[in-house]
Amino acid sequence: MQQSSPNSSRLRRWTVLFIAAFVMMMGYVFWDIVSPLSTTLKTPVTEGGMGWTAAEYGFYAGSYSIFNIFLLMLFWGGIILDKCGIRFTGILATGMMLAGAIINFHAVHFISPTGYVDLPFSLFGLIPTHIKTQVLVASLGFGMFGVGCDITGITISKIVTKWFTGYELASAMGIQVAMARLGTASAISMSPVIANAYGLSAPILAGAALLLMGFVMFIVYIFMDKHYDRISVDKKAADDADRDEFSFRDFVKVLRNPGFWLIAILCVMFYSSLRPFLKFATDLLINKYGIAPVTAGWITSILPYGTIVLTPLFGMVYDRVGRGSTLMLIGCVIVTVCHIFLALPIINTTWVASITMILYGVSFSLVPSAMWPSVPKIVPLKQLGTAYSIIYFVQNIGLMLVPMLVGNIIGQHTAADGHVDYTIPMLVFSAFGGGAILFALLLMIVDRKKGYGLHEANIKTDNK
Repeated sequence: MQQSSPNSSRLRRWTVLFIAAFVMMMGYVFWDIVSPLSTTLKTPVTEGGMGWTAAEYGFYAGSYSIFNIFLLMLFWGGIILDKCGIRFTGILATGMMLAGAIINFHAVHFISPTGYVDLPFSLFGLIPTHIKTQVLVASLGFGMFGVGCDITGITISKIVTKWFTGYELASAMGIQVAMARLGTASAISMSPVIANAYGLSAPILAGAALLLMGFVMFIVYIFMDKHYDRISVDKKAADDADRDEFSFRDFVKVLRNPGFWLIAILCVMFYSSLRPFLKFATDLLINKYGIAPVTAGWITSILPYGTIVLTPLFGMVYDRVGRGSTLMLIGCVIVTVCHIFLALPIINTTWVASITMILYGVSFSLVPSAMWPSVPKIVPLKQLGTAYSIIYFVQNIGLMLVPMLVGNIIGQHTAADGHVDYTIPMLVFSAFGGGAILFALLLMIVDRKKGYGLHEANIKTDNK
């Protein structure tokens, strides 16, 4: 008598989801732990800050992606995932996140903000060539963290796909994204409070401690993953799902898939319009609306807090009703309208900012809840690690260059008294949102032609 598939147990697969989502949530806490401190970091050393320039902060924010892009770490991460499996890749990636966070903390806490180093490159003027040693070392740590965080993200996506294919895949991915947003919201809202009480480096130390917890939780998952393979109905299929040999032919197949490229470019456009915005949102509220830093952090946190409920809800809609490409299009339209709204210099009231953050949250729920579960419909499971790695790589180009670009623009629009005019930066974010709308429309058209099934529900009738 054959045993049932290990993921047929609702309790088992949802326990796995909680563990995997918790690991990813810790990564997102650290990713945004410094975001609400940008104004304080730019405050002169004599006034309790670090004296960073807007360009230096932009470089730090963009350094998350620097190794992923220039050392092709996401390609290697995808190959390692498909070749060596979930367990090895996950331990490697979560360990890199933790190591990068420790370096980041060391730089901010122990290195003086008065020392400088000269760089022989500027990346077309986006990187300051005369830069604080503290900023450079912190950026190196943040870059290492970025490698670990994105490879962890690829690994978590494959874990969820492995355990939920044929079941509540979009709902599971929605909950995973919601927990990640909880990490973002917690970082943005609590980081200024911790910094005010214990010093500027204390939030970074707290984030590193949470990453250690995530590392331990992934070790717990390893035992469940081994159990999955041991009791699987078809052991060979379980091994193939986790340890497919990398094939250059599979890599080429991914690159030749038009739907894959449309969703990849949609991803970079959407995330370039929103993720870098979060790095500057608190500073925008302080400068445009005259809000205190702690209050500005709480208002900004409305954006990710709203996604905690909405992302699983929209994932459930996709699971049961379908219409994934439509959900993505609506989300792209909302984020673009919000950016244009905040760019208008005539609107300067706090309540408008709060409502806009709520709408950002709706957008930040709609697109990811439909986009990530759509990838397995376009790309076969054995190519999924490679596909996710390429998507993350393309996404990282935007996550590196856009903060650097906006940081330089902010520097050019900063008055002598330190006040920043955010009109042009918000128009830059709006342009990326417009690009996301275009590619969402193209994806909808190609889906109808190729029959990827993005409009179809995810839950199979016999699994309901």
